[in-house]
Amino acid sequence: MTEKFGHVARLRGGIFGLQKDALYIADPLALNSVLVRDQDNFTESTEFSGLFGVIHHGSSLASVTGPDHKKQRRILNPIFTAKFVSKLAPVFYGVSHQLRDKLADDVRSHPDGRTVDILDYLTRAALEMISQGGIGHTFHSFDEQSREFEEFHHALQTVLPTAGRLFFVLPFLESWRKLKPIWLRHLLAGAVGYLPWPSARQFKWAIDTMHVRCRVLFYQKRAMLEGGRVSDTKGSTGIGKDLVTVLMSANADAGDGDKMPDGDIIANMSSIVLGGQETTSGALSRLLCLMVQDVDLQARLRAEVTGAYATTADNYLSYKELNSLPVLDAVCREALRLYSPVTFVWRETKEDCVVPLQFPLRDTSGAEIREVLVTKGTSVYIGLAAANRSAAIWGEDVNELRPERWLGKNIADATSNGVKMPGIFSNIMTFLGGGRACPGMKFALLEIKIVLSVLLAEFEFQAVPEEIDWRQGITVVPYVKGKERQGPSVPMTVKIM
Repeated sequence: MTEKFGHVARLRGGIFGLQKDALYIADPLALNSVLVRDQDNFTESTEFSGLFGVIHHGSSLASVTGPDHKKQRRILNPIFTAKFVSKLAPVFYGVSHQLRDKLADDVRSHPDGRTVDILDYLTRAALEMISQGGIGHTFHSFDEQSREFEEFHHALQTVLPTAGRLFFVLPFLESWRKLKPIWLRHLLAGAVGYLPWPSARQFKWAIDTMHVRCRVLFYQKRAMLEGGRVSDTKGSTGIGKDLVTVLMSANADAGDGDKMPDGDIIANMSSIVLGGQETTSGALSRLLCLMVQDVDLQARLRAEVTGAYATTADNYLSYKELNSLPVLDAVCREALRLYSPVTFVWRETKEDCVVPLQFPLRDTSGAEIREVLVTKGTSVYIGLAAANRSAAIWGEDVNELRPERWLGKNIADATSNGVKMPGIFSNIMTFLGGGRACPGMKFALLEIKIVLSVLLAEFEFQAVPEEIDWRQGITVVPYVKGKERQGPSVPMTVKIM
């Protein structure tokens, strides 16, 4: 995209003038200004905060700004550190072994391999890891008779696609979710279920399903914590170390001015599950598709992980040991650079601001422009995927899968000419940067590495004739070409080694 339109592009408005012109940015210095240096001037858009405020029935980290965002971040940041996330490795291994055993049972009777929808397996694993590690609950995701899994998973699958079809109401959701009195808002919300608009009705069902489950779990956990019974709650993982249990404990110890209301914690529970489930399953599906396309790389990665597991007594690699595997680490970095599960986010400009450019523009007279004025009210679209695939930033081989880009080098050396990006992960923009960077990055990377290492040690993955179409929405979702009506799917042949 950057080769055709540059690193800063004007997006012309439409819909009979109702939509204003916007700015699309993938320039390193401009990104640094928007995400880091002047981040308080480029806040979450009204559409974004309103949408996710409604989805999560409250003010989660994704839908608050200013002092409220900083307050939540102070409490949430410590639970996403490597020191804490590393303690979740046993939980992730337990789920990964369930995934391995389920997949083995389903393909064992086919010596030459069996074609399965790997996305279904990975979706179940991702939901189980984020539910056990994130909110301390199990949905029994590998039990095909689990009604709780089917209902909650269907809600997760429904909410973002239907949200994308509510385009015309997005500007009004922020005002809607703050409508007073509350009883009037609830009354009007109930009327949505009777509208002759299927997308609106499905959206409401999905967000209500998610909220009810998270609300019940919250009050169970609070009773458990108040009674000093960390592992007594039905459905708990039993370790009492999941993200939300630690969050609630930290919130209880916070000063009166820093405490998060109950509704905000419940909203963050919902946000953790939704944000962690779809992006992780999508990233893992993409990684296995890459392994299918490059069988030599698949064999190379398998040799590394099986060699590492051979040195252990219990087929368990610690957080530090996993991160020390160079090929696994390089493949994950490169795949997340090439295929960001979320391709863009958007911001709203509060006041006029001059943004510098690393790659100058030229006006109609040919004069060089090294900075642009972004006026108040301008929507700014941050091109995560575009920045990750810029030849000026990453070199002429930018569109190639090259794990060697990361092997034996400092992270800064992976970009062309040492270009510095504001992304928090290896100069890559996939997890954003600045004060609103993705807090769950280490959590997601640990999930991905454990699942990939466990599966590659046991199975060989082979290509099938069907072609996958990765469709752009709020996230990138895979469909089989010609079978889109059947829903998201990633078929491949799986063979026990």
